[in-house]
Amino acid sequence: MIILAILAAVGTAGICYLGSLISGTILSNSIFSAFLWAGLFLLLKKTREEMKKTVDKKERRRKSLYAGAVAYLFALTLVFGYQLKANGLTECGFRGKGMILVRALCVAVACFPAAYALFALLAMIPAHLQESEKKKTDQKWNSKKVFFLCWLIIFVCFIPVFLAYYPAVMSYDFHRQSQEASFGPPYFNSHHPLAHTWLIWLFFEIGELLGSLEAGMACYSIFQMLLLSAVLAYACAMIYRLCKKKAAVVAVTAFFALFPYISILSVSVTKDVIFAALFLLFFLLLIERVHFAGQHNKNLLDLAILLEGCLMLLFRNNAIYAVAAFSVFFVLFTRGKERLRVLILCLLLLAGGKASMEGLQMCMGELGRGSNAEKYSVIMQQFARVGYYHGSQLDPETYELLDTYVSKEYWQNYNPPIADTVKIFVSADNFKTWEADMGSMWKAWASIGAKYPNEYLDAFLCLTNGYWFLDDVTWAENLGYGLEERKGALFTFNSTVSEVIPEGIAHESKFPWLETQLEEIVSNNCFYQWPILSNLFKPALYCWILVLCTVAYLFLKKRQDLMLALLPLAYLGTLLLGPVVIVRYMLPILIMTPVLMALLFCGEIEKTT
Repeated sequence: MIILAILAAVGTAGICYLGSLISGTILSNSIFSAFLWAGLFLLLKKTREEMKKTVDKKERRRKSLYAGAVAYLFALTLVFGYQLKANGLTECGFRGKGMILVRALCVAVACFPAAYALFALLAMIPAHLQESEKKKTDQKWNSKKVFFLCWLIIFVCFIPVFLAYYPAVMSYDFHRQSQEASFGPPYFNSHHPLAHTWLIWLFFEIGELLGSLEAGMACYSIFQMLLLSAVLAYACAMIYRLCKKKAAVVAVTAFFALFPYISILSVSVTKDVIFAALFLLFFLLLIERVHFAGQHNKNLLDLAILLEGCLMLLFRNNAIYAVAAFSVFFVLFTRGKERLRVLILCLLLLAGGKASMEGLQMCMGELGRGSNAEKYSVIMQQFARVGYYHGSQLDPETYELLDTYVSKEYWQNYNPPIADTVKIFVSADNFKTWEADMGSMWKAWASIGAKYPNEYLDAFLCLTNGYWFLDDVTWAENLGYGLEERKGALFTFNSTVSEVIPEGIAHESKFPWLETQLEEIVSNNCFYQWPILSNLFKPALYCWILVLCTVAYLFLKKRQDLMLALLPLAYLGTLLLGPVVIVRYMLPILIMTPVLMALLFCGEIEKTT
């Protein structure tokens, strides 16, 4: 009891510390801390009793280790996140970082009961699957009928949103791509995927035939709605095949059809939507291969994976890095003679994807080759943060070194949650210096980082905290928010006016009432005020579900599913090196989440031959 009382006090201290950052008051001086201690004491006592129910000491220790690791990781993100939110930086120096680790340990004690309960539930899944197998009846849904019915439902539910935002949501990078599309393929630039710009050009041409660009963009929206809804319906059918739960199919179909992020992005002219559909389709084909394909039908499936994968890589410049990283693990996780086959498949996929991108580039000409500056967004933010906070105190040598790569006039534009305010200028000017000698750049980066490690870490954390900190709001406000500017969680403003299209492509809502309601959510960020449900709108939730599912596969020793989860994890890794946290970047992981959760309840499946 004494040990539990001490642990409860430690956990209370951790929660009170977070409370002091949130509210600005020292909650440890409040009477409420006594109630917090009592509640935590009872939770820890209950957890200890649950632990004793696991007779096998080895299994009990295993659950505890997994729960402790997850609790500590989550606690660490809370400490980092709330320090950034309250102070704009984390505690400095070795002592400061040491205190962060200690405080995270205190918070982890408070999080441990919930984490242990999670792994206790996960440990029950194998027994649940065995029981379900015994009760299995012959009354099953036909998976093909599930696919077509879900496709119809999701597409029909997209139609009111299409009418609300008619002819399309033309924001994000559409301003630049529409100009390139207006001039034609010789003027495309690979800063944005050439395949997507070509698609916009194609629907511009269709619009010209139909008499207006508005009609062309309406056709684009319908095409994209059909594609996305079809892949989402395939995911619904896959979920049913994996876990045989009708309720799961109904719930996931409703989520895909009605969740505002998905329905609004289905009519948004941004590359991320088509890429998300193709990325999910690639993942589903991998599941087909791992869980359902027998030896005799793998040839056709591998060809489909190869062709679809090459097409997917054309719609996101960073996707090839995620696929390359995943391919390494795909080969390592494959056993026996199958490993050579998988190795050849991965090599062909990477070579085919790169060749496809280069082939398109050759068709458009070298003048249309985009800058590589996007890859160095984190480094630019780290340089800029050092200059922004320490520019006047830098020694002459460090100042000159920093100014070589991110000059003073650029670091003054430093904005912690978005790299574009610095990157756009470096890309247009100083980046020639970077490309001239990348070796010297890396030496400069290491040299400055050795003097200012805290600024380097904080620059990375500020740029990425929307992916890992559930209470972050910068991802929804990095360029402002509100009904007037239409720049909140999603950007829905019309960016079509340009020198090429001086009158713009008109946005004429056919369903103004629905548009008003949706704008309150995605532009005015009214979901902030929704208890519990607000978490569904946070990118960090879907990142955490991905991480927890991956840990769960490891805990349940689901080797094949662990390998599959490394694909979205690799993609998330590329996002952590990107210029900003934004919902459209997260769309592939968001729509993949139900499938990842369904894999947890997937038992032994009889493979087709």
